[in-house]
Amino acid sequence: MKPTLNEQLRQNIRFTYNEALELIVAMGMAACGEQMYAMAQDYKIEMDPMADSFYEDTKARLSPHTFRELQFFFGHNFLHKTLDFGFYVSICSNPEPQSADDWIRSLEAVPAEWMLTEMVFGVYHDKLEELLQGRDWEASKGNLSLLAALVRDTPPHQEVIHTQEPLLECLAHPEECKLRYMQLLSQFYKDVFIRWKEPLKERSEQASAHYETLFAAKPEQFIREIHKNEPEIFISFPAAFHVSQASQVGNHFLNFTTAAGNVGWVIFGIHNERVFGPAADREQTELFLKAFSDKRRLDFVLLLKERPHYGQEIASALGITPAAVNYHSNFLFFLDLISVKREDHRMYYHLNVERLRELLALTAKVMLD
Repeated sequence: MKPTLNEQLRQNIRFTYNEALELIVAMGMAACGEQMYAMAQDYKIEMDPMADSFYEDTKARLSPHTFRELQFFFGHNFLHKTLDFGFYVSICSNPEPQSADDWIRSLEAVPAEWMLTEMVFGVYHDKLEELLQGRDWEASKGNLSLLAALVRDTPPHQEVIHTQEPLLECLAHPEECKLRYMQLLSQFYKDVFIRWKEPLKERSEQASAHYETLFAAKPEQFIREIHKNEPEIFISFPAAFHVSQASQVGNHFLNFTTAAGNVGWVIFGIHNERVFGPAADREQTELFLKAFSDKRRLDFVLLLKERPHYGQEIASALGITPAAVNYHSNFLFFLDLISVKREDHRMYYHLNVERLRELLALTAKVMLD
């Protein structure tokens, strides 16, 4: 008899703590601190006290030079792995968790050319065809002079455009680049991480036990609603979930085909339930219903459904003042229902129709289960 999807998920997914993975996530968090705080604001949550303390302690303990190196390799975009991509590959290609110290030592044997190639992939994975100009990626791996020429001619995605020059610098000096990142990893581990590794592990493992219980009860629902992914991907790619205190919020699925078979790791934010879980769904529903407790906000949305309007048009149509337009729009901005774009020297309000559909569906789900 064929096992059910829930049975297959229970068989293929495990929860385990990977210290090496937490090290590089923590380095990314420290390098992208301002991005992390902005992301927390977007999700309407506060960074927890441990994350605050870790970030401040990192800045205090690292020398200015080491902190600049941290930002050079890790500080480009916390959600888009770039120059740090090779570090993730080297850890997540191994199905078993590693200590941070063991992983740093193992990296000594990794050729600089391999790491630089993975850096290129990290920066250009969403523009790889444009970068290669018809060439085969497998055949281009390790050819740093070719990759440097291609990188020079191809701007990365706009979100990580500023990684182009640092990447070219690394490609021009591969052995020096390796010395730099090995020194950075060792220094960060010695000066910062070793002081925090036990508290980070303890907090992560506490959360991991909670999430593992939720997963075991309803695997498919957990993957869809809190991991925000399709359960079927874990049928062909067994995975280990690393619940990360440093990540705070996130669902990064890294999967690789190795000589030993398929390997997958999920970096799962410790506060994911607050953002993606049933409590978050209920909070969003409450805010959505509250937004339309005033008839004028419903009229506001129905007006924008016809076409974008600028502020004075909305005020005239609804019979309210421009100040009242600002007041009512705040409720809709908070739910990402509207956005503002400048056109013809005016600021036009636009309705996010897909977001409206999502909130209507979410409201039905919460209220009707």
